[in-house]
Amino acid sequence: MGNEQCIVFHFVWSITLHFYIIKEISINIEFFVVMVIILILIITFILLTYRNFIHKIILEKNIQHQQEIQHQKNNVIQGAKVQEEERKRIAQLIHDDIGNKLNILSVWLNNPNAWNNERSKEIVAKQIPELIEATRNISHALFPVNLEHYGMILTLEELIANIESSLTVHLIIVHPYTPGAMYFELQLYRIIQEYLSNVLKHAEASQMFIQLRDSSKYLCITLSDNGIGFDVNSASKGMGLRNIASRIKSMDAVYRWKSIKNKGSQLTIVIPKT
Repeated sequence: MGNEQCIVFHFVWSITLHFYIIKEISINIEFFVVMVIILILIITFILLTYRNFIHKIILEKNIQHQQEIQHQKNNVIQGAKVQEEERKRIAQLIHDDIGNKLNILSVWLNNPNAWNNERSKEIVAKQIPELIEATRNISHALFPVNLEHYGMILTLEELIANIESSLTVHLIIVHPYTPGAMYFELQLYRIIQEYLSNVLKHAEASQMFIQLRDSSKYLCITLSDNGIGFDVNSASKGMGLRNIASRIKSMDAVYRWKSIKNKGSQLTIVIPKT
């Protein structure tokens, strides 16, 4: 009986062990399946997150690209407006100065009595130098030839010398000025010219300062006056200030306006050197 009991015990133990092993295998399979599902969920989450991240980057790039295109369009439009405004100003100069003087000369030259009258001869003789001066001014408005021949400093000195006596302009050179490319020189000259024109028209100033501070890393230009000042926010919509801003941006420069009522205005421009 002892052997039979032992056999039965071993049989029952084998059956129990077998079921235990099957149960362990089943638990392991369930654990493996759960881990696989969890891994799939994690990978899916990572892929979705990465997809959303890429989509966001692409969207931001598209928005940035559209903004750059719009910025370029605005620059082109602004440049066209600047050109049209300059053409309009030159057309007015031609009409008012040259046109009127030519009309006066035509009247006097077609009048037979003009050549027998000393006063008439004086008037005709006076109109010719004025006509030459008007032509020179218009030529200078189209392109300041002296800028190419004599450089920025001498051209500015000539510009200052021709300013009406009601405004005193001071040119201050902090460091020796190093000439740049002609396009750069022309834009800088036009900015100073535009500022000066605004001062003469609107500022009611008695003094204006042009300061050039040149260094190896940047060129700093400070334009200031002691006029009545203006509201920078509202005045920035005017054509004159828009022309200045457009030219500054074309040189990849930064600038800042400062104006206090009855204490004048100041424009600071910093142009990096590459």
